[in-house]
Amino acid sequence: MTISPAHRHALAHLRRREWDKAHKIVMGLRDKLAFRLHGLVHRIEGDSENARYWYGRAGVQFSKSRTFESEIEEIAKVLTNRPRGAAATRTGTRRSRPRRSGSRRSRA
Repeated sequence: MTISPAHRHALAHLRRREWDKAHKIVMGLRDKLAFRLHGLVHRIEGDSENARYWYGRAGVQFSKSRTFESEIEEIAKVLTNRPRGAAATRTGTRRSRPRRSGSRRSRA
């Protein structure tokens, strides 16, 4: 997964306090940065249980003590320090290759 314009758009919506628009964007992304943004949206909305889940997926400590603005700026620094197209850590389940039915004989 790469850092996409969608990450930057979600952050821009958060800065403008457009939580619903940011939420719609991050729901379609599947990487640790998107999970963190998703957690922040839920924290802002006051849904701590859901926020904890998404922060956990992102590998980030959930904290109510940080202000929303400081966390938004922290995420902005991450995006600024990564060039467009830089790899983000992808999480999720790995899909294994489909198995063939029957026996496999070696061809020597």
